[in-house]
Amino acid sequence: MTLMDILKAVTVDVIRRLWDKGQYRQNAVLKRIHENWFSFWVEWKTELTMKDVDKQIEELFVESEVDPPVFSEEIEGQTPLGGKLELRAPWLNEEDNAD
Repeated sequence: MTLMDILKAVTVDVIRRLWDKGQYRQNAVLKRIHENWFSFWVEWKTELTMKDVDKQIEELFVESEVDPPVFSEEIEGQTPLGGKLELRAPWLNEEDNAD
């Protein structure tokens, strides 16, 4: 948005705040300005909302701190494809999980 577009949007925002307080509701000039520049206000508010959404998404994104799994295999074994394959979590004790 250009600076002029932002100024139009802020003008509409001020008009809306005045109307919310019950002031100048019957002013024909303010009604006309609001009617003609309302689209700039919508675009401006949407842009502000999306910036806030982007910020919230960045705050939610946390890098995973999971350790990679431990993979082991025996090349020679009882089958034509080889021996035992094992995939386990790195925090598990191998002695506790013995076959």
